[in-house]
Amino acid sequence: MPSTTYSLASNLFSIYAGLPIFCLGTIGNLINLGVLFSARSIPCSFFLLISSFFNIITLSTGLLPRVLSIGFNIDASSTNIVWCKSRLFFSYIGSLTSITCICLASIDRYLMSCRAATRRNRSTLRASKIAVMVAVLMIIGMNIPYLVYFTIVETKTAAGSITKQCSLANSNIVQYGNYVLRPVFLSILPGTILISTGFFTYRNLTSITGVRLRGTFQRNLTSMILLQIFVVVIPIIPFATMNIYLAITSSMVKTSIQVAQETLASDIGNIILYVSYASNFYVYLISASSYRKNFVQLIMLHQVPKQWNNHIGIMTRE
Repeated sequence: MPSTTYSLASNLFSIYAGLPIFCLGTIGNLINLGVLFSARSIPCSFFLLISSFFNIITLSTGLLPRVLSIGFNIDASSTNIVWCKSRLFFSYIGSLTSITCICLASIDRYLMSCRAATRRNRSTLRASKIAVMVAVLMIIGMNIPYLVYFTIVETKTAAGSITKQCSLANSNIVQYGNYVLRPVFLSILPGTILISTGFFTYRNLTSITGVRLRGTFQRNLTSMILLQIFVVVIPIIPFATMNIYLAITSSMVKTSIQVAQETLASDIGNIILYVSYASNFYVYLISASSYRKNFVQLIMLHQVPKQWNNHIGIMTRE
């Protein structure tokens, strides 16, 4: 099979998978902002609200440019130095902050499922705001090198024409992205946190006594946790696998067919990863009856209640 076939497959997948993910994800996250805003005083809702905001940034600066570049051969980063330096910077800030907020929300749900009051009391809005501020500052610091070292490089082809490409001018930053940022901070670490907190929360829920907690808190929260873990962790698996494989085989000599196959697999894994940032609205809509009710009220232009019925998995102290 010629390498052009793999390139065509990558183009088609980017268009017919990437565009729907972007459109549905952007719409869903915008709805999340409207529905979750009134419940922002609840720590877990605050995390989900911030996550939805950064999901929009991720989809706009990460997925959409990738679809335009691969599917339609439109790449503004090769001609605009500002966009070249800032695109990946904002894309990583959006994706890392979003996944961090989801991890913080899962930790919050674990704390609220504990029997010990001292652990439940650690879930406060003030602590949530501090955690988000610290995380954002750390994530910005981690990605500043991309602002500095990304530049437009001109290369001369065999035919004598000049091509421009946005590339990293520092090999250490390339290694940092290949071996640390993508495989660890975007894959292994958040996946481990979500699986662990989901497991311990579920274990706590199964030990909770009382009909009310078993009937509402356990049923709604458990379904939300399981769906959240599924839609976040499952897309991470092919992305992490491909990045680890590329890092291990980076020094190997490969044929043009192998390179084309790996490029196709990498493009598919990268686009599938964005399902994690596009599907949260649909997860909440499926798993939470109260979220569906507030969504309907929002659509009908009714005011969303200031205090939610916490059946969506956000537990307040009562």
